[in-house]
Order: sequence, then structure tokens, then C-alpha cells
Amino acid sequence: MKRNFFLVFALALPIFALASCGKEPFKNPGDYLGGGGTGEIANGAEDVTDGIKDAFSDPDLSALSENTSAAGAVTVSPDEGLSTLSESGTYLFRGSYGGIALGADGLNLHLIFDGATIERADGVALDGSGYKNAKVVVTLLGENSAVSADGENGIHIKGALSFNGSGSLSVESGKNAVKVTKGLEIVDCSLALTAENHAISALSVSACDCEINVLSAGKDGINAECDDKTTAFTTDEGYVCLKNVSYTCETAGDGIQADTVVYIVGGTYDIRTNGVFVADTAANRADYELTADDFRYIKSGNSYQKVASDYRGGSLYALAQGCKGIKVGEIEYPDPNDEEKEITVTEGDYSVIIGSGTFTIDSSDDAIHANSGNLRVDGGTFTISTYDDALTSDVLTKITGGEITVTKSYEGIEGGYVEIAGGTVNITAQDDGINAASDDKSVTEHIIIAGGKVYVDAGGDGIDSNGTILISGGETYVAGPTSNMDASLDTESGGAVVTGGYPFAVGPLGMVETPAQNSTQCVLSFARNQSIAAGTNLTLTDGEGNTIMTFRTPKACQSVILSCPELEKGKSYRLYGGDSSLCEFTVESIITSVGSSGGIGNPGGNPSGGPGGRPSGTRPGGPWG
Repeated sequence: MKRNFFLVFALALPIFALASCGKEPFKNPGDYLGGGGTGEIANGAEDVTDGIKDAFSDPDLSALSENTSAAGAVTVSPDEGLSTLSESGTYLFRGSYGGIALGADGLNLHLIFDGATIERADGVALDGSGYKNAKVVVTLLGENSAVSADGENGIHIKGALSFNGSGSLSVESGKNAVKVTKGLEIVDCSLALTAENHAISALSVSACDCEINVLSAGKDGINAECDDKTTAFTTDEGYVCLKNVSYTCETAGDGIQADTVVYIVGGTYDIRTNGVFVADTAANRADYELTADDFRYIKSGNSYQKVASDYRGGSLYALAQGCKGIKVGEIEYPDPNDEEKEITVTEGDYSVIIGSGTFTIDSSDDAIHANSGNLRVDGGTFTISTYDDALTSDVLTKITGGEITVTKSYEGIEGGYVEIAGGTVNITAQDDGINAASDDKSVTEHIIIAGGKVYVDAGGDGIDSNGTILISGGETYVAGPTSNMDASLDTESGGAVVTGGYPFAVGPLGMVETPAQNSTQCVLSFARNQSIAAGTNLTLTDGEGNTIMTFRTPKACQSVILSCPELEKGKSYRLYGGDSSLCEFTVESIITSVGSSGGIGNPGGNPSGGPGGRPSGTRPGGPWG
């Protein structure tokens, strides 16, 4: 659903508040140096989490978790026909039913399912679609309650719906498994959902301490979409909040999709999206509303591979629909000054926030995607495999903690701005490992690495910014491309500035970019014409032979760029490839360049002293050792 938007993006959700961040939260790295700053990024997790830590201690949710008693309930006798409820109250269902329907507007119902089976062949199984403003609580007391509907929604409520209890419910449907026009809340219980369309479709979704298993869905696993009549941005709807949820899904659409915010803390999330690819034909363009830019994949055996936009090879394919792992969509609302103008949210706040949890995402499309607003990861463990980007946002992608492992991607981490302040990030990418790029000409792109451990193995540029790069802390290891058309570090303007940390980047000779002269921490840029073999231990030692840094390159390289606080002007150092000395140098300026196209050293030659002193591994070292 696309809408235009002209308001300032300022979130103030009724159940949680989010920290604000300006459109350009960090300036050109050179500004830090001129102003005496360090380029450090405050962890700032409290900025986001303090306002939302009480999200699931809200009185309504606490009461929902406790409201499971069947005392005083009216027992509804099993019936092969349709059981119609026309008065508010508490009703107990045991046995088999041919359907349950609401019979009036504004009903307040508490339905107790204790081993109930509701099966309807000619309509919605739990049907509240004919009357509005309902408030329905479904308590699951027993195991194996089931709802099924052929060719229709399994459960459809025009109003609000809640699930609670210690039991389980399976829903199978020919359309949406659970469809709610207002908010959906889920606590404590277990749901297993199978749907031809969305597994869950609601105005907003809040879930806590429960299990949601999407066995299959033709569209999204969880979909929270603003009302079609919404003409101004609001935070009362369109969000997904999950706390300590066990969520698994197999979908042809998005695993989790929201119009405004996705917030996740705790729990386990196993998300697999299986996209449908279609060939570039006139019929497919018309049927799936695709353009030439959508056809970016080639078939590779039984799978698909994304290619560059200027690819001129064989047949091209496109995804028939979006199938991202976790996504906040493009939020647009009408501009009253211009009915034709489309203005997308590009300001301020975080639209995807992950505080903790364990995530396994295998997606045909982007794994985690903020199409409006910013993406933030403060913690959690992630294992990601995707045909497209692993973590991407249109504005700011920020990582302050967690363990992120990207085993396969087209690009690893992307945003108009990318900032890493903590955690461990290990990226394998077909193209760029970390990329700062934006279609918004007002954005001055940057990448800032101020902490944590970052490992990049990229087929394209290792770290690529359409603006600037600042490395001010942490450990950064980059195994760049083997092609001379790309580089381990690449900037469009302003260069890469190093003010701290332990960066160690290897790559080819063709596009080597040496860090900028306005760096404040000394840098070695070494180049040689001969190739250094994959698997070679590259080690920096001081004048006494003590190891300072070590990095085993996972691929052949010809250039090495490194920096560390131990490099001091006037002192001598040696760089080794295995046991062979590649070069000996004395630091005389911020940037020390050693080597030429003729090359220096020979890793296969006889040792020249060899790195000694402090054992390898007691100083920063790469992950491929």
C-alpha cells in the first residue's frame, strides 16, 4: 500500500516511545577532526530501549495474560451447523463445530477453546466479518484446537482480537489464516498457521511469550498495514512488536512486514522466504506490475543470483512479489499541496529496532529492510543468507551490538549512512560488503566504524561509501575483491579517514585507495605486483619482533592497508607474509606508502627473522586464521 507523506516522522507509539535521530546524524568525518572530536558513536541503546522496555507490561496485556478463566462460561454444544453469538459474554467450545459467527455490532466476547474444532467449507470459520467494532478474546486451554476454512479466511474479525492461554491452535485457510481490522494481541499460547494469503493480517500486532509457527503462506507471515483511509502518518497502527516470541515461518512473501515500525526484543526467529521468480516477458511485466529495473537475477542451477544493473548476459528474472525477511515498507501519504506528488518518509526515527533475540533468516529478497526511517540493531545473534542485501535501510543503518553473520548476500550492510559502534559483524558478499548509498541527493553518505569487530569478504568493494569513511575504533578486517575494478576501501569524496582502531584491508592493485592525509592515526599502505597467496598470514611486528597485528587473508591479494595505535612516527616496523618479510619501514608521516608496481618481497622465500616475541592472537587478528 503506497501513500504520500509530508509530515515529520516522529514516533510516539502508545505502547512504546522511540528515540529521535536527525536526517543527517553524523557529518563528514573531516568535521570531527576539525572540531577536535574523535568520531566515536555513543552506544545509546538506552535512547531506544528505555522508552519501550515497558511495552509488554502494559496493563491491558498483563490482564490479557491472566484472563483465562472459564468460570461462568456458557457452554456451546457441538453443532455441525453455524453457531451464532449475538450477545456479549463468555462462551466455552469443546468438540466439533461447523462455524462460529458474530451476530451483532460491538460485541465483547471471551471465547474459550478447549480442544475445539471449527471447520467451515462455505465461509469464514470464526466469522466476525459481518459486524464491526467487536472485541474478541480467544483463550486456548487445551491442546489441538483447530480452525479451517476452504477458500476463505480462517478467522476474520472486524475489530480487535486477542489470543491467550496455555493451549495451542492451528488455523488453515484458503485466504488469510487470521485477519483483524484493528489490533491483534498474542500472549502465552501457541499458533500454527497455514494460509494462501497472509498468515496474520492486522492493523497492528503485539505478541509476547508465545509461539507462532507459519507453516506456509502465499504472502506475508505477519502483516501489519495501516488503514486505507489513513491520510496522515500515525503511530497507532501499522506496527509489529514482538517480545520473547518463538517465531518460525515459510512464506512466499515477507516474513514480517509493517507499515510503520518493527520492534523485536528476545525470542527466536527462523524466517525463510521462498520467492517466485519470473522471466522477463511482456506478459509477466503486465501481470506482476514489473519494470525493466526489477529484472536483476539470472538462473544459476536450481537457484538464482542477483547481477549488476548493467548486466548484459543471458535471460533475466524478477521476483513476482516482495519476500523480505523483516521489512518496514514505504510509507507515503497524500501531499495536500500536490495530489500527484509522492513524498516518502526519510526523516528521523528508527523504523526497525532489534534489541536482542536469535535470528536465522534465509530469504530470496533482503533479509532485514527499512524502506522508510532507520534500522538499528542493539543486540542479538543473526545468521543470514540472502540473494539480495542482508541489512539495508533508505536512511541510517546502525549497529551497536550483537553477533551478525552473513553467510551469503549480494551486498552485506547498506544505508544512506552506515554506523557501527559495537558487536561482531562477519559479512560475505557477492558485491560490496558495506555500502553507503542513497538516491536522495540531499544525503551526504558516510560510513563510520567506531567499535566492535567487523569482518568483510567481498566480491566487489569491501567498504564502499558514495561519500566518506571514518574508522575511529574497533577492529576492521577487509578481504576485498580480486578484480582490479574494485577495491577494499572506496570513497566518492573526502577519502577514508582513520583516527583510531585496528583496520586491516587487503585487495588488488588496480583501484587501491590509500586513506586520507587528514587521518590522525598512522597508516601503512603496502603494494606489490606479485600476488600474495590466499591463506597467507600477514603479520605486523615492531622493531623488536613483537606481533602487533595479524590477519590471514582468505584470498589472493596485492595490496595491504593497515593502521593501529602502536604505529608511531620515527619507529621501524616489519610486515611479514608467512615467515617471509614483505617490507621493513620507518613511519615518518601519517601515511607511509611502501612498494611499487615492481613489488617487494616474496612470501615463498627464505625467512628473514620471522615474526616473534608476543604470540600471534594476543593482538587483533582476523577470523580466517
